[in-house]
Amino acid sequence: MNMFLRVLLGLGGVLTVLSGILFIGGGELFNSVFASEGINAGGALFSAFGVAGLVIGGLGCWGAFGDKKLPAGIFCAITLLFWPIGTLYAVVCITLMFVGNKDGADTVNS
Repeated sequence: MNMFLRVLLGLGGVLTVLSGILFIGGGELFNSVFASEGINAGGALFSAFGVAGLVIGGLGCWGAFGDKKLPAGIFCAITLLFWPIGTLYAVVCITLMFVGNKDGADTVNS
């Protein structure tokens, strides 16, 4: 594998690991954003996304820095789905934060 592909895979792996840490650490934030709109997603969903991001990012880093082509291929195949879904999810969260609940009233879920 040439150096450009190694760097690209390594950066992709690191970014995916960082997004996994964001999902694990920001699970309560994401959950509160959805809860303010009346959607009860639960914190376990975001923890599962975070662990998946850590595992997938680890595959990318292992494929980039080791001489293993199988983990690199698995990482590329999964990230073709994971990144667009994560980007769409982030856009929905940001939209809900800025558009939803404009009247300033607190929403209480039972």
